[in-house]
Amino acid sequence: MSTHKILFRMIVVAAVMGSALMAQTAVAPAASNGRLTGAIAVDRSVYFPGEQAMLTVTARNTGTGPLEVASPFAAFGCFQLSRVSSSGTLVSLFTRPVCPLRLVEPTGSKIVLGPGEETRVTVSGDDLWPGSSASTVSGTAGYYQVASVSGASAAFRITTPRLEATTAVRIHDITYTDPATKREVRLPAYMHVFSLRWNNQSYLCLALSPSLRDKAIATDGSGNVTAVGVPYRRLATLPGPVISVSGTANAQDNLAITWADTRGGSQTVLVAANQRGPAEPVQVGLDSAFERLSAGDTLQFSATVSGAANRNVAWSVSLFPGAPLGSQAGTVSATGVYAAPAGVTKPYAAIITAQSQADPSRSALAVVALQPRNPNTLAAAGGLTFASKPSAMPLLPGQ
Repeated sequence: MSTHKILFRMIVVAAVMGSALMAQTAVAPAASNGRLTGAIAVDRSVYFPGEQAMLTVTARNTGTGPLEVASPFAAFGCFQLSRVSSSGTLVSLFTRPVCPLRLVEPTGSKIVLGPGEETRVTVSGDDLWPGSSASTVSGTAGYYQVASVSGASAAFRITTPRLEATTAVRIHDITYTDPATKREVRLPAYMHVFSLRWNNQSYLCLALSPSLRDKAIATDGSGNVTAVGVPYRRLATLPGPVISVSGTANAQDNLAITWADTRGGSQTVLVAANQRGPAEPVQVGLDSAFERLSAGDTLQFSATVSGAANRNVAWSVSLFPGAPLGSQAGTVSATGVYAAPAGVTKPYAAIITAQSQADPSRSALAVVALQPRNPNTLAAAGGLTFASKPSAMPLLPGQ
C-alpha cells in the first residue's frame, strides 16, 4: 500500500458543507449564457498522519442564464494528488487522475444550474485514493496539492507530531452473528484518546470510531507519530505539555477524558457518543493554492473567512523546506499582496499563509514556486524550467 494513501482520511460532514470556503478558479465559458466556476476546499491547512479530513467540491454558474452540465459537474469528478518538491514543482503521486464522482450518477445524468446557483459535493479520501485506509501505513511529511482536472485546487501540509500520552478506553463489545455457525460473536472494542505535541502546543485527539485493537499509534525511534490506525480528529488545543491521558466510558459509551500537564494541573472533558466529531465553524479559503512567479514579481492573494464575525486574516510568508541557503521568502502586505524577492538564482518555493484573526488555529496556505527572471541564470542553475500555468479545462454543455 502506498505511503501516501492515508494522507487524506475524509468523511462526509453535512453540518460544515454550507460554510466551507473554496479557492476559486474560473473555468472557460461552457455556454454563451453561462460560466462555470469550480472550487476545492480542505477543512484544515495542516494535518497529522491519518487525521480526519474533508474535501468539498463546488460548482457555481456565474453567468446570466441557465447552464447544463453532466452530474456531478463532469470534469470536477476527477482529481490529482501531487507533492510539492523543494524546488516548487508538483510531482504527481498517481499516474492517472482518480474519478470517483463519475460513479455517483447514472451515465448521461445532467443537472441545470440557474444564474448564480451553486451546488456542492463532499468527497471521502477512500473514494479519491483507491485502497486507502487508516492503517499502520506511514504518512509522509511535506506539502501537497489536491486538484481537479478543471484547474481548481487546494494546498495542505502533512506534519509529524510527537506522541505525548495515549490510552485505549474499553467500550461495549462489538457483536455480530457468524453466518456459518449462527452463533453470536463478541469482540472487545476500544476508543483511542491521545495527546500530540507540535509547534509548541499539545492537541488532545479522539478516535471517531471504535477499534478492535488496544494499540493504534505507530511512532519512530524519536517518538514522532508516523501513522494512526483509526480515523481521528483534534478535540482540544492544550497549553501542555501533557504527561498523562486517561478515560472511562459509561453504559451509553459516553466518554470522560482526563489529562494532566507538567505543571500539575488536570482537567476532565465529557464527550457524548454521538458528538465525537464536532465541526469547527471557522473556515479560511484562498483564491489560489499554487502559483509560479519570477524574481521581483508581485501577486495579489485574496482570502475569505466564514463562521466568524471577524473576517480579517493575518498574512505571513515563509521559506519552503529545502530552499537554498541564504534564500529570501519575499514579503506579503497586510492586504495580501505578495512580492517575490529580487535575488532568486535557482528555483525554490515560498509558503503564503492567511490566518484567521477570529480563530488563529484556522488558516489556509498557498505555494509560490519562484524562479530566476533571467533564463540564462536558470539554465546555469541546473536547467530546471517551469511550464506555464495550465489553463482550466472547459466544461461543455452535457459533457
